[in-house]
Amino acid sequence: MDMGTEKDNEGLIEALVKAAGAAFLSLKETTKEHFYYYVFVFDEGLHPYISAWSYEALEKSIAEQQITEEEKSWWKWDCSDSPYAVYGYDEFFGEVSELLDKRAGTLTMDEIYGSEWSFRIDLLEEAMKRLDASGLFGTKEEREHVVINVEQVPPDEESGEYDRALRLNPHSALLSEYLETCEEPE
Repeated sequence: MDMGTEKDNEGLIEALVKAAGAAFLSLKETTKEHFYYYVFVFDEGLHPYISAWSYEALEKSIAEQQITEEEKSWWKWDCSDSPYAVYGYDEFFGEVSELLDKRAGTLTMDEIYGSEWSFRIDLLEEAMKRLDASGLFGTKEEREHVVINVEQVPPDEESGEYDRALRLNPHSALLSEYLETCEEPE
């Protein structure tokens, strides 16, 4: 994680923590649902956003979308189909967008979709670590009933979701279930 100055990197991580923390907290407080999955999503738009799944939203979504029994295990973890994908983006991510646009202004397209892509995913992982350390996703036993991650959309075998999930989460039955849906590293 050495692109830019250490101060700039820390400022961006702090902005990510602040934005995602506010969005996740707002989501929890406004819905009063039971969340089992929180994720930072990164795609070709180059601006990260959050997504999450609660058991209540999953049940409703499965019924509304007529998800088959075979699709349920995959659907449970599909960040793009969650009703909470991109939640709070306009409200909470303004500073993050400005900082990322400023960084991108100094880079070539090859750099942006090369080293900068990986760099941004590393920053998102660090932000999720800090949010986890703050207790946002629960502590002790409660934390074992939640999975957090940083996902690349669309995923590929090199996206690192599997390894990130192992780094970001305590071992649990729920984590094992999630890992079954990830692209495993070669």
